[in-house]
Amino acid sequence: MKKFHLVLLSILVVGTDQGHARESERDEEIRELQQQIELMQKQLVSMQAQLLEMQAEDPASEVQTDDPATELADSDAQEEQISPVVLDQRVSNLEAVADDWLGAFKFGGAVRLNYSWRDFDEQDKDRFGDFELELFRINADGEIGDVRLSAEWRRYNDFQAIHHAWVGYEFNDQIEARVGISQVPFGILPFASHSFWFGGTYYLGLEDDYDTGVQFVHEPNDDWTFHYAFYKNPEYADDNRFGRYSFDLVTEGEQQNSEINQFNLRGERHLSIGNVGTLDLGASLQGGQIFNSITRNKGERYAIAGHANADLGPWNLQLQGLRYEFEPENPAGVDDNFVQTGAFGFPFLMAARANVYTINVARNFNASIGPITGGTCYNDFTFIDPKVDNGADSIQNVTGCSIVAGGVFAFVDWISGRNMWFAGGDGIGRSATTAGKWRSRLNVNIGFYF
Repeated sequence: MKKFHLVLLSILVVGTDQGHARESERDEEIRELQQQIELMQKQLVSMQAQLLEMQAEDPASEVQTDDPATELADSDAQEEQISPVVLDQRVSNLEAVADDWLGAFKFGGAVRLNYSWRDFDEQDKDRFGDFELELFRINADGEIGDVRLSAEWRRYNDFQAIHHAWVGYEFNDQIEARVGISQVPFGILPFASHSFWFGGTYYLGLEDDYDTGVQFVHEPNDDWTFHYAFYKNPEYADDNRFGRYSFDLVTEGEQQNSEINQFNLRGERHLSIGNVGTLDLGASLQGGQIFNSITRNKGERYAIAGHANADLGPWNLQLQGLRYEFEPENPAGVDDNFVQTGAFGFPFLMAARANVYTINVARNFNASIGPITGGTCYNDFTFIDPKVDNGADSIQNVTGCSIVAGGVFAFVDWISGRNMWFAGGDGIGRSATTAGKWRSRLNVNIGFYF
């Protein structure tokens, strides 16, 4: 633009010279002005050429000056360099970087349908059960260098929830840290069960539970695995939220207790049983505090477990025994023998103290029946023995099979229980009117995983 102004000034000056050619007394001034303009133009062209040479030798260099002529040359040089070819190259570079990032991550998900028939629901029995969309989920897992990411979001019929979301860092081949919402390292991992409905420990918040904090996974060698973790609170700090995947203490009415400041220690020894199979023997310890929003006092809680998980050819055997206790600081009039937990949109009461025993057996099989390539048949049994006043035993037993057919994974389960939540009971470990009655449900879950 400045070059244009100089040219325009030159034209104006020349025009002025022609308009006053007869004024001989000014001819000499005009000639001198023309010479100055020509000299300035030559200097401008020379400076522009020098700047282009400098940029060619060192494209990253920048020349700082207050001289308007230099600014003009710099502006013109940049305009010449930012060509469509250069822009296309820059876009291609950005796309390549994006592809590298996306290539480091694996995105997947699932869509699941569920059929359920319950013998303790008269309307459900009259309809011969219900068949509906049960879940839609999206998950992402990836690794860039020593940093890992794993996250999963789920949408159920009545609510949506985070399943897990953590960032991990590998310090070396033996130790990895995970920060965020991760699976609590307690008991048999990853599940103390084989069925779609998990074991009874899941509804106690002691199986496949996810909380927010930091976890360290330590594998010093092939024989041992250790977990150390601290969780500030459950996956949601809103304790009044029942729409969650994991079972935690939730607040409603006179029950105003929430889980805080939890630590976990877990160790497992991996043994080889000759050519027969493997055996994992472990112990788990969990401790934490209970905050009561009415008294503003902190109670205590703990759980301890011993567990064994054996793979013997096509057979799997899981054994676990655990003890848990909740000691809340409730206001006067609130029963300390029961605490309120909840998930999937519902709260319920469970015994504050109990011994829990798990015995699971399963057999894997291969098949070639149409699209079916294999699966697992199992029986998962959980017995909950409450150690509270006005308590009653709770039992859950699930007999069923899982079936694999391409991207389809299906469960066919017969769930029977006594005094057990989600099996017609009023809670867990309570001496309610339904405590002595056996309830059952048939459940078929069909999921497409991608």
